[in-house]
Amino acid sequence: MFKKNDFEVFSDNTLSGRLNLIRQCLDPKFQKIGDQLMNALEDKYQAKFYMKIAKHQRRTKNPPPDTWLAINQNKRGYKKTPHVELGLWPDRYFVTFSLLADINKRSEYYPLIQELSFRVIQEGWGVANDHTQPELLPAKESYAKSVKKYMSVKSSDFVIGFVLKKDSKIVESGDFDKLLFDKFMKLSDLMVEINQKVAN
Repeated sequence: MFKKNDFEVFSDNTLSGRLNLIRQCLDPKFQKIGDQLMNALEDKYQAKFYMKIAKHQRRTKNPPPDTWLAINQNKRGYKKTPHVELGLWPDRYFVTFSLLADINKRSEYYPLIQELSFRVIQEGWGVANDHTQPELLPAKESYAKSVKKYMSVKSSDFVIGFVLKKDSKIVESGDFDKLLFDKFMKLSDLMVEINQKVAN
């Protein structure tokens, strides 16, 4: 399904051109893997999940720098609730679990993410405080700092995730759908567990 040529959508620097490429080349793949993820999640947790594929409808001039699908557990929208995304930047795939700056009941998540420190480090995830940037730092060195920033800087996000660079041997091999799927399911465990403790 996913192949290295997915990144060719970013070679068109016009808004209409890139959007057309995203719709033609990536959105069908997002729909396919998203349906598979939804089925797996609902079967595993016996709960309802909701999927959104980015449409970039608010853009009027600049082409989107990335594109994604998101899954959460609240039908009113994913941005104000814990959610997991699978998407692409021009040089990498990403799978991320995010608590954004304006999430509902933000302070209730602080003790929960503090408790996740050992687990996130042991599982080898990356962390960040800005979901609009592609870089993730190794949790081993940066988890405590990232949590502290989320708790003290109102404009910051809290992101845990995984990236797969387009020039990696795995992407060159052309067989990495299962890797992305498994990473998404693993991060979804965090989403579900946190949602059980903070009702939205």
